[in-house]
Amino acid sequence: MGSLEYVPADGPASKVPHIERLAAWSAGLQYDDLPAPVIEMTKDFFLDWYACALGGRNHASVQAITAFSKDMGRVGGRGSEILHEPGTTIGSAFAALINGAASHVIEQDDLHNSSMMHPATVVFPAALAVAQEVGADGKAFITACVAGYDVACRVGEFLGPGHYAKFHTTATAGVFGATAAAAHLLRLNGAQTLSALGTAGTQAAGLWQFMLDATHSKQVHTAKACFDGVFSAHVARAGLLGPRDILQGANGMAASMVPAGSAVRPEAIVAGLGNGDADGFAIMASSFKWHASCRHTHASVDALLQIMREHGLVLDDVAAVVCHTYRAAVEILSRSEAGLTVHQSKFSMGFVLAVAAKYGRASVLDFTEAALDDAELRAFQQRVRMVVDGPIEAAFPAQWQARVDVTTKAGATYTAFVPIAKGDPGRHLTRSELETKALRIAEYAGVADMGAVKDNIERAWHLEDVKDLSGFACI
Repeated sequence: MGSLEYVPADGPASKVPHIERLAAWSAGLQYDDLPAPVIEMTKDFFLDWYACALGGRNHASVQAITAFSKDMGRVGGRGSEILHEPGTTIGSAFAALINGAASHVIEQDDLHNSSMMHPATVVFPAALAVAQEVGADGKAFITACVAGYDVACRVGEFLGPGHYAKFHTTATAGVFGATAAAAHLLRLNGAQTLSALGTAGTQAAGLWQFMLDATHSKQVHTAKACFDGVFSAHVARAGLLGPRDILQGANGMAASMVPAGSAVRPEAIVAGLGNGDADGFAIMASSFKWHASCRHTHASVDALLQIMREHGLVLDDVAAVVCHTYRAAVEILSRSEAGLTVHQSKFSMGFVLAVAAKYGRASVLDFTEAALDDAELRAFQQRVRMVVDGPIEAAFPAQWQARVDVTTKAGATYTAFVPIAKGDPGRHLTRSELETKALRIAEYAGVADMGAVKDNIERAWHLEDVKDLSGFACI
């Protein structure tokens, strides 16, 4: 094991880089520091993530990454599980790579509003892989995941909307969460964790270009964030020294990856850190995704379904739909409005609302190759447009709201405003709904052993009592 040493900072403690304080907090977090609601919420999000990882198991990107990993990584012996291949173990970095890709395929993994990122899909794969590698128990795993959520989300909040306009924050801020979780399970101290975070940040990447041509980079983003997180923690333990102030340094991420004129929020990195308040933990502010589509569509889906239920409308009754939303939604979703593939269709506001209007839901079972050729859906898609709404824009990113106006072919106009989408804090999914969602995703993924899925649901509800975190893979 190598040693790490930073040149001491001159001046008072207030001059210590924010990320150094965050690293020290992450390394020192203990299970007994966690309020009961935080522990329970972590179990909820773990199950939600696990289901999403099963849901993406058959995707071409996941199969390609699996093939690469099995070719390049160590297979067999004590290692970490590939969740879609029971009995196959591999080095933890490669397991994190594969499972991180799988969990970001079906667009139902969680979303942390104010950081504009999906923390579960980068934190849980890295944490589970390293926990299996080192033989950690459920309490250690939960603690590491809570640390990972906070680190990732605080970095995302720091980088802000200007960064998000150009970079996929789940990848660029997410690598910090994966690193923090892995570092915690490897029992790195504050200096080692800081070094690991510096190494993670210098690898941070993830561009939105894939949205324009419906390619697989979104899965690469989460896969590599997980892999790089495990790598960064391991090499820090071995003595590799990473940059001390990768976020706010003169040539750090803010200087290099936030457009000129866009604000960053340094206070977000450390605000309320370690105050013990349950609501101060980032995981408490994350959202479940009930609909199997880009999170930017969810409040609009809720609003449309509300109108159609209240007024007894069916798909063919609707002449036009106007979605009042925030600028980031318009910018992101406009890149995929054609909806040429199943994955890209989930980023088309028009197509997603068409699916919701036809089926009364937008579940993972409703976005299919056949749906892409459905003339009714395509016709409805063309009747939807988005506009930026001033008050809704002002509330973003703390709140992801929408107002929808529907004009019927009979000439009636109806409006619904959704301030809190289903799944957000204040409207979180119940455990019964989470179980329903998990089983529906497993069905979609073609899981043969549904009994194993049900057993793992029960394991998730008692995660703090689990002594061995292996055995989550299923056929």
